[in-house]
Amino acid sequence: MGQAGMGEVFFSYPRADRAAVLPLVAALRSAGVGVFLDESGIDEFEGISPGIRGALAGARLFVAYYSAAYATRPACQWELLTVFRAASVLGRASERILVINPEAGPEHIQPVQLRDARYCTATDSDSVARLVQRVIERVASSPGCLGDAIEAQRPVWRPVEHLGSERFVGRVNEFWQLHHALHAFEYPATHDEAIAGQAVVIGLGGVGKTLLVEQYARRFASFYPGGIYWFTTAASHAPDTVGGESLNDEVRAQYHQQVAAALAPDSAQSDPVQIREAARRVIEQCGQPCLWIVDDVPGQLPPDLLRELAAPHPLGRTIMTTRWRGYQLPIVDVDVLHPDEAYHLLITARVPAGPPEEAAARTLAERLGFHALAVDLARGCLADQPGLTYTELLGQLADTQHGDTFQQLVKTLFTQVPTDHTNDIAATFTRSLQHLDNNAMTLLRVAATLAPAPLPERLLTAVSATLRQEDEETVRRVNRGALSAAQRRSLIRQTGTEPPSWFVHALVSRTLNLQPATADMRAALRTAAVTATTRLMRPVYTPGKLDLADIAPHARALVEDLDTVDSLALLAGVARYDFESGQPASAAHNYRRHSEALAAHLGPDHPDTLTSRNNLGDAYRAAGDLGRAIPLHEQTLTDRVRVLGEDHPDTLNSRNNLATAHYAKGNLGRAIPLFEQTLTGRVRVLGEDHPGTLTSRNNLASAHYARGNLGRAIPLFEQTLTDRVRVLGEDHPDTLATRNNLATAHYAMGNLGRAIPLHEQTLTDFVRVLGDDHPTTLTSRNNLASAHYAMGNLGRAIPLYEQTLTDFVRVLGDDHPDTLTARNNLAHAHYARGNLGRAIPLFEQTLTDRVRVLGEDHPDTLTSRNNLAHARRAAHPGS
Repeated sequence: MGQAGMGEVFFSYPRADRAAVLPLVAALRSAGVGVFLDESGIDEFEGISPGIRGALAGARLFVAYYSAAYATRPACQWELLTVFRAASVLGRASERILVINPEAGPEHIQPVQLRDARYCTATDSDSVARLVQRVIERVASSPGCLGDAIEAQRPVWRPVEHLGSERFVGRVNEFWQLHHALHAFEYPATHDEAIAGQAVVIGLGGVGKTLLVEQYARRFASFYPGGIYWFTTAASHAPDTVGGESLNDEVRAQYHQQVAAALAPDSAQSDPVQIREAARRVIEQCGQPCLWIVDDVPGQLPPDLLRELAAPHPLGRTIMTTRWRGYQLPIVDVDVLHPDEAYHLLITARVPAGPPEEAAARTLAERLGFHALAVDLARGCLADQPGLTYTELLGQLADTQHGDTFQQLVKTLFTQVPTDHTNDIAATFTRSLQHLDNNAMTLLRVAATLAPAPLPERLLTAVSATLRQEDEETVRRVNRGALSAAQRRSLIRQTGTEPPSWFVHALVSRTLNLQPATADMRAALRTAAVTATTRLMRPVYTPGKLDLADIAPHARALVEDLDTVDSLALLAGVARYDFESGQPASAAHNYRRHSEALAAHLGPDHPDTLTSRNNLGDAYRAAGDLGRAIPLHEQTLTDRVRVLGEDHPDTLNSRNNLATAHYAKGNLGRAIPLFEQTLTGRVRVLGEDHPGTLTSRNNLASAHYARGNLGRAIPLFEQTLTDRVRVLGEDHPDTLATRNNLATAHYAMGNLGRAIPLHEQTLTDFVRVLGDDHPTTLTSRNNLASAHYAMGNLGRAIPLYEQTLTDFVRVLGDDHPDTLTARNNLAHAHYARGNLGRAIPLFEQTLTDRVRVLGEDHPDTLTSRNNLAHARRAAHPGS
């Protein structure tokens, strides 16, 4: 099992071709060529061992004996991939890789770049001599070793690493087809720039789309040192669902919540645009290619939403999986397995004992239509029952095909797997569930009650504990044994370890849900799932601190039917999660359903109905739909006054929300009296120091400020600041916001002697509490610079503006509106100082960027054009 010494040539080959390879290696060594040949005989493994990696790093040339068997050996493919990546970094891969093809044609060779290059044959002594000479020439023309380009570091997976499957077989052509599509921009004549770096993986249910992408991400990981990001969109609906307005909103909300959780933007970044911008910055700051995977994309999503799902930066390569063929992206079609691959997967359970068993195994794979999931389930049956033969299992398929339940399963599966083999596939699904104990079956039924999405262990434990009425630690131990039993039969697979998560294929879930025993338990299963999920969704969502993105898809699935009071409570939790995580359109959709259901169940005047209607109005306001928000808040306020009375806290809250909606619309004549009435009521009912009272006083001050009534605004801000310092503390975000508001009001009044110290203190506090790079901190620094500018202290203003601009570019990016404003402010300061040589280029850049980002007619663009014209006239007064 020894290995030959290190050499300038690494010779890669499958063990089956050893007899053909040894004479070639001997000929090379006789000619003085140093050759490394791995003679350990290991064909099945994942990854490169340190010894192999060292040999590859020390080699100048990689020689692949690319027979038909080479493409089927994981070890060979890993070696080729490692060198292909390294050779691509150093130059053209075909210059560092030499292919020996013993077959009649080149069609089996992947990637196609190696097929296009001239490859060698070694069929006789003359061709062997030519091969030796060519290797010598290629080694001589290859400067240095592969060396440091052989990267050992694995990229980080977010939000969790996907484990793939140790039984994965074949798909070599699909791997390279996918890789070529993602890197098509490297071949300028062969791609559309608009879709370069993107691909969609398409196939029927259960053929292995997700596994293919998982395995691609693991095998080709070295091409993506910037990380691997994995998101799921179908989650709460069947993966073959087609788009509609509500589905589009759900997909958008769920996707952005997952992105926020994976990239952990701060709490100020909850809007989808901000989340995407935060993700773009993370990728840009890393500066290395990354892989962006979006699994289970529904059909018929609009083009703009599909673009939102793609990686937010050109360094990201995007893969989407779907069953729908209508997306205008490069397609990788995943079909059933090749017969030999299906057979190889099936017999990983155990090698057939003799020719009759081998024939039965091949017939079994054929009867299953070479469908990957069905073959793997059959393998699981054999692995879990050592005495079961291939011949017996083949016979049992026919015995299973009877009864109304089976025929219903056939009809269900045929919609997903429309082949002539549906009966046998259905029989295998049914057979695979037999002989599981009650714990495993109950766990699978719990999983089938939830969404076709990764199942976090904490959710499985919580639902099972509620169903069993036992403590969670006991249930967790029982579940782990049940998970092992189900995993042995390929009925469930682990998708992540930190935290643990699992996945049950939708076709397995449908098989379970058609069983009479599941029907008998359905009500209890659903009640337990709704109760446990409601409890998990109850805490307040805080980006970067509380991650509910893995629970939310299952919560959404459970509230598709509002059949119980408990499901209404869960729907309220989903709507609140959407609102708090910055998805107001989805929040409005769910609050609308919630308020309508409560009105039907409890009546339109019930306090819970009024609360839901109030929340719906807030969601409309947050989404910018003031035309719906204001009438709804007016109606809710009227109803609460009538039902609860003028002084009820909920009534005061409704009046405040109506005032806030009028304020957002710019209707200050309506907003200010409402804010005043709310403040008076809260002082009387809640007291001077209640946080709600302090919020009302701050809101009233802000409305007066917006109206230009600084004589009313400043005393209100001062009183609010004093009270918030006393009640909430110096460092509370509300206290900092009020101090900033007060400073801004003094600035607007021209009272710079008061404004500057307040801005300085606010900036110091924001740096300490939020950090140097928080957007609010950057805005505070910009405000301080503007105050120094207004005071004529340009020596202080310009360095602050320069630091602010640098930080905005780094944190928010070149094109963010705040960045453009910061550049404009710096240009103004240089203009005011008479430094037109600095001012004019900044004004020019700001104008160019605002035209591109905001458009020709945006007010800020018109201001920039005017600023530049003034500066140019000042530079050339006579022109």
